[in-house]
Amino acid sequence: MFQRSKNNPILKPNETNSWEDFKVYNPGAVYENNVFHLFYRARGTNWVSSIGYATSRDGEIFERFQKPVLKPEQPYESNGLEDPRVVKVGDTYFMTYTAFDGKVARLCIATSRDLRNWEKHGKVFQSWDWCKAGALFPEMIGDQYWMLFGDRNIWLAHSNDGLEWQPIQNPLLSSRQEKYFDDYFVEMGPPPIKTKKGWLVFYHGVNRKNVYRLGFLVLDYNDPTKIVFRVSGTIFEPQEPYELIGVVDILPGGWKAMEKMSKQELQQFITKNESKGKMPRVVFVCGAVLVGEQIRIYYGASDMVVCTATADLDDILNAIR
Repeated sequence: MFQRSKNNPILKPNETNSWEDFKVYNPGAVYENNVFHLFYRARGTNWVSSIGYATSRDGEIFERFQKPVLKPEQPYESNGLEDPRVVKVGDTYFMTYTAFDGKVARLCIATSRDLRNWEKHGKVFQSWDWCKAGALFPEMIGDQYWMLFGDRNIWLAHSNDGLEWQPIQNPLLSSRQEKYFDDYFVEMGPPPIKTKKGWLVFYHGVNRKNVYRLGFLVLDYNDPTKIVFRVSGTIFEPQEPYELIGVVDILPGGWKAMEKMSKQELQQFITKNESKGKMPRVVFVCGAVLVGEQIRIYYGASDMVVCTATADLDDILNAIR
């Protein structure tokens, strides 16, 4: 359903900035007043992630800011800030992101009124470690803020103020049988989009060969615990060269093994895994904006670069049965 930009990748590592000279990927996005705002995960060769900021008038040619808008400060952030998702609720922008200390991933939240200056509010759940991938709904439902979050499963949480959250213990969404694209686990995508058929929710489906594909749900307008529709097949998957080979964070051995390698050793490591069929294939979508009747997604390709693609909203909604 999605058409890739001919300009892909639209953001690549910037060798002049040490904080983003290795990888840029998995951006959150906001579209407001005819401007696209992109908040991307950036990794330097020290393997620590920060969150960079870039803006664009056309959605594809971006001007970057020279310094990250958020960087690690607390012990639980010592290995970086990952995978931001950004949404505006009322007059406040909320950014959810993953803080990683090298062992545990924790979902955190920050707020802003101008998209440039962000105030961190710490961990979303004080007693729930190893939880990530949170995305707020763009408006309150009833008198509550709502959020979808999680990998392996996807859960719902609600809040009175958008800062202190109460999770619903039973997962909203889990993996399916072997014949489906999401037979291993599921992970939340970008913030939900309000449509005439309900809340459109993109999510990642992962199979047992570690191929990350995009699927979607539709949730009831007034009751986000109710799934109206779940797509049976993927609507976007890795296929272009820049989506098929890269330094993917979940390569065998993980980042701890890779951070000790030279560039030459790393390339040999990737080639070896490619020859054995162990190379993960990843498109990872943290940003989706509705411009008129067109949806534009922003995604990380092979955990290395930022790309974009577009689809007509009606083409997606017409798939609903």
